[in-house]
Amino acid sequence: MTGAKTGAMAGAVTGTPGDLDRMQFAIEHLLDAPDGWRPLVREMVARWPEAPAGEVILAIVAAATEIEQMFGPGSPSREGAAQGWRLAALVGADLCAMAAVGLPHVTAGDMARYWKIDPWFRDL
Repeated sequence: MTGAKTGAMAGAVTGTPGDLDRMQFAIEHLLDAPDGWRPLVREMVARWPEAPAGEVILAIVAAATEIEQMFGPGSPSREGAAQGWRLAALVGADLCAMAAVGLPHVTAGDMARYWKIDPWFRDL
């Protein structure tokens, strides 16, 4: 996500149109209660298979950050942000596992191939 800012500066997220599309896609899924978050990673991989795998994580992190900024503590929408943080961490863990066993892990599409071995995201 070129030029993306997270944390305290997330309100000023910038990047290419694809980066912003991925972030908006993630926000919509994370706010689609109660279970809209479940297919998020799978659908991002299917929609943007050629995107760098790390950009899936960055889009979800940026979406979670934006949700936290839009909704105050105690808001039910904050659960979407929490799910986003969890998903981003799990995608990162998958990418590390893929690297550890020598599998390609450069593009989002590489994750779909990994799910033949570890189907958690595929079946979520």
